[in-house]
Amino acid sequence: MYEKVPEQARLGFYYIVEQSFKDKDEEALVDLYKHLCVELRVPYDRNIDIAFSRLMFEPYNEGAIRTKITQAIERLINNCEWWQFYDICELTWESLIGKRVKDNFSTQVNILFRDEQLGFELTNGKIEKVGSGFIDARIKEVRYLLKEQEFKGADKHFEKAIKALNIRPNPDVENCVKDAVSAIESVGRIIVNDDKALLSDIIKDMANKGIIPKPLDQAIQKIYAYRGDQPGVAHGLVGTSKVTVDEAEFVLAMSAAIIIYLVKKRNKCQNHLKS
Repeated sequence: MYEKVPEQARLGFYYIVEQSFKDKDEEALVDLYKHLCVELRVPYDRNIDIAFSRLMFEPYNEGAIRTKITQAIERLINNCEWWQFYDICELTWESLIGKRVKDNFSTQVNILFRDEQLGFELTNGKIEKVGSGFIDARIKEVRYLLKEQEFKGADKHFEKAIKALNIRPNPDVENCVKDAVSAIESVGRIIVNDDKALLSDIIKDMANKGIIPKPLDQAIQKIYAYRGDQPGVAHGLVGTSKVTVDEAEFVLAMSAAIIIYLVKKRNKCQNHLKS
């Protein structure tokens, strides 16, 4: 489930927030509420400030005031749009202090998402779409692989592609495609030790040397060609883009697989460079 958050999932998330802040004072809850209102650009209940300011003189009302604040947060969670719900998840994670607390919050949220069949997960404070287990595994493998210092440029492109796909409510599919394929090209340039080589030439040369078997090389070339031919990706857009989320997800998954494949061919490339 992507573009909908059922009432039961919202309620479950509220309980997680309540549990995460149970040991925090009222000021932390007020700060969270204000932060959510500001970032979501929704009206702020001024009665919360009034109630909180009275706490100094009416400490016996602490329970009632805390209830008023948590109810305001609950209303935000229950009444927001589906994409704002995921914004609230990220903002709440951001408001928590301590790695252990944040990790526990993420674990509970991801269990809730799976139980409620929501198509997202909370990873390092960011909400990201999930797909099939196989594709997600390849993408995670590439993200780990590209953390090596030599792949810094490719890593930047790949992370930008993922970020573009996760923009809510409307993913930036054109830039997802552009940066995903750019990540392949960056890796290819590193492998052949040529920082100006085009991906099409890299793959053609690898195929001619027998490093990549034909016609498998054409599968990579077609992904590169798709990125180059689509208006709004490599060229100026006139009218409506033909790239949809389906194409963007496909190109991202293919890019991950191609990057892994090329890195595995690295030794053969290096041997040809030496000979």
